[in-house]
Amino acid sequence: MLFKKLVQLLRRKIRAKKLGIKFNRVASFQLPEQLIVQEKHYQVNIPSEKGMDGEFIEVLLDDCYGVERLSPSLRTIIDVGANVGLFPIVARNRFPHAVIHAYEANPYLENYLKHQSKIANFTYFMEAVGAEDGKVVLDIREVSGKTRSTVSASGDIPMVSFRRAIDRIGGSVDLAKVDCEGAEWLLFEDRDTWQLVQNLSLEYHLWSGHTHAETRQVIENLGFRIGKQTPIDKWYGSILASRTRNPQ
Repeated sequence: MLFKKLVQLLRRKIRAKKLGIKFNRVASFQLPEQLIVQEKHYQVNIPSEKGMDGEFIEVLLDDCYGVERLSPSLRTIIDVGANVGLFPIVARNRFPHAVIHAYEANPYLENYLKHQSKIANFTYFMEAVGAEDGKVVLDIREVSGKTRSTVSASGDIPMVSFRRAIDRIGGSVDLAKVDCEGAEWLLFEDRDTWQLVQNLSLEYHLWSGHTHAETRQVIENLGFRIGKQTPIDKWYGSILASRTRNPQ
């Protein structure tokens, strides 16, 4: 256990250095005001809300979405559940030539996404993503990343179909990062559209009665080979998957 913690700390320090920041330990970590994006220093706009420091560490220092396992030659990336735009920064540094589309339903996060989109060169849409076009209502939580959506004809937030989102970026996707607090189960209904996705980085959620084993089976039924599944607790976990044995 001690060895694993030392390895984790070393990796965090290495990734932090590449971003132009220092990391010593979680307890003393403070959200940075600047980051290196494609070898240039930029001001970033990150809210100092509850849990955001942990989100930053997971996404940028722990590579929780597994971008380092993928070839930097990827060209099309969709981020479903972009929050304040941390993952697109990671994606831009790893995939310098990719077209990146980020989707976020929470309108209160647009100012952060707008700022990050300028420094990391990605396009953002203030929309939810589902099996079909429609609308959703949001249950906005104290921690913005935990906000949930529910499909409703009376909703005031637009929802775009997964297929339409993929059509917008050119008709196929090299990497789909999906972390949308349970709404991923709507996306799984559209099996045909998933055939247009080559690599998947998924955080899945189980509060609707689903299980870790069921999630694995669903992803395999969509035609993916699972490289890694990490059950976090009884409520959620993560999966890294690809249509090829060696992710491209």
